Amino acid sequence: MIVNDPPDAPWQKVGTDLFFLDGQNYLLVIDYLSNYPEIALLTSASTAGVVTQMKSIFARHGIPQVVCSDNGPCYSSKDFQRFAEEYWFQHVTSSPLYPQSNGKVEKGVHIVKLLLKKAGDSRSDPYLALLNYRASPLEHGVSPAEILMGRRLRTTLPCLANYDKTSKGLEPLSNNGTVRLGDCSIWSSRATVLEEVNPRSYTVRTEDGQILRRNRRRLLKTKETVLADLSAEDTDCLHSPVLRKSKRTVKPPDRLDL
Repeated sequence: MIVNDPPDAPWQKVGTDLFFLDGQNYLLVIDYLSNYPEIALLTSASTAGVVTQMKSIFARHGIPQVVCSDNGPCYSSKDFQRFAEEYWFQHVTSSPLYPQSNGKVEKGVHIVKLLLKKAGDSRSDPYLALLNYRASPLEHGVSPAEILMGRRLRTTLPCLANYDKTSKGLEPLSNNGTVRLGDCSIWSSRATVLEEVNPRSYTVRTEDGQILRRNRRRLLKTKETVLADLSAEDTDCLHSPVLRKSKRTVKPPDRLDL
């Protein structure tokens, strides 16, 4: 089987197929890059029913550039061809005698059917089963939802922080230390650390006297000096030369006797 190159971006290329489970027909649409699956219960396996559900899915995630399918009746119909033209996507079908060429969808159908079957056998919520799959990290450590949406999905499962093993935690800040405030990736004004009010949360005083609260990630430790912390005498010294008393011995002038 020929393995096609993966797409450059999520939801750029998707695969679709129908499957039958427990007396009901379902539509599957799966993203080729993230493996994120979308399923829909079909009241009708006709082209009209499939197109309606695909339009709903595309309204959530956008219209992909390429849609891959087999040569089933609903996909090979003129109505589906018209749908592809109206929504501006390329429809690619697998070989009529070799449906396995659409391997991504075949695997997706197998996974989703297994999830739904296990949920039914255990009388658990099938939506939570689908959610947990979407939010679970794949082999490379990132979940389908993170790849597709750029964020983690909140689930009912306990959440363990997944940190990069090579990364290091930020060191605590000392009271009266000097920091820079992070603003849109720019470390702008300077401030003095007042105290840690919560874990990794500090109150600081800016140079113009404002008292702010910031997360540790928004504070950059620096060896600079905050001018607001200096006394008036010290501040004047920064701008005026210091007059020092000379240590040299000055010989008094000779007296003139008149």
